[in-house]
Amino acid sequence: MIQALRETGKRSAGWLLSRTSDLFSYRNCVFVLAHMRCGSTALSNILCSRDDISGYGEAHVRHDGPGALGRLAINQMRREGWKPGARLLFDKILHNRHDAQAWPEFFEARAIFIARRPDETIASIANLFARLERQAYDTPLKAAGYYAERVEALARLWPHFPPHRRIGILHEQLLQAPDETLARISGRLRFDPPLRNEYISTAASRERGGGDPLVSGQYNRIEPSLLCPKGTTIMAELPDPLQARVNDAYRQLTAQFDLPLGVPLLRSTPNIRINSDIIP
Repeated sequence: MIQALRETGKRSAGWLLSRTSDLFSYRNCVFVLAHMRCGSTALSNILCSRDDISGYGEAHVRHDGPGALGRLAINQMRREGWKPGARLLFDKILHNRHDAQAWPEFFEARAIFIARRPDETIASIANLFARLERQAYDTPLKAAGYYAERVEALARLWPHFPPHRRIGILHEQLLQAPDETLARISGRLRFDPPLRNEYISTAASRERGGGDPLVSGQYNRIEPSLLCPKGTTIMAELPDPLQARVNDAYRQLTAQFDLPLGVPLLRSTPNIRINSDIIP
């Protein structure tokens, strides 16, 4: 009962706030649409370190109606991520519950899609949740189920954004060639001045589900040396149908990205088992 009243209060406050300024329009939003453990926190930090973008990371707002951006602003105010003078609002969305019921105006935002190979991602998610002693995704099976559902949803969302308002990047691109990748994002989505590989990691981007709680706070830029070696996988622990599903989901999403020539896409995933503790 108390939780329901709180939710009603948040929705009412968000709706009222959204009526106070032209800022609260999806055409003034920048979203990172991705899945967990794909480099989204570092990119979010770069975006939110700009004076013209208000935000901090994953706000856990359901974008399901006209009051959503007001609720987003309220979350930013509570987490010290609000910039009154900014002209753009930011959110990082990693779970289907936050964009499954997106209304049409949602697709007027600038959208940066990020994808990471399933073998690396599943191992990284399971490792993170095990280290944090959280049971939601602390096994490869749970992590793979989340990955499949989220990446399938991202593939469905992609076509709804106009081509000039969306861009797709790969995790390995972001870490191997951050300057070139940021330049691509800036050109496609018309960031002026262009994005730079530097950021301030705020507490809000690391705490209470806002972003990466382990690594991102140790840096102030994307370091290419953080890229994991290929072959770090625990896919052998998954049933064959689930292996096929996560691979197909990744292929279907990344096949829609307008990637630079020479960027390799997933062909096959080796079934090898290693110590997942080395996977960030």
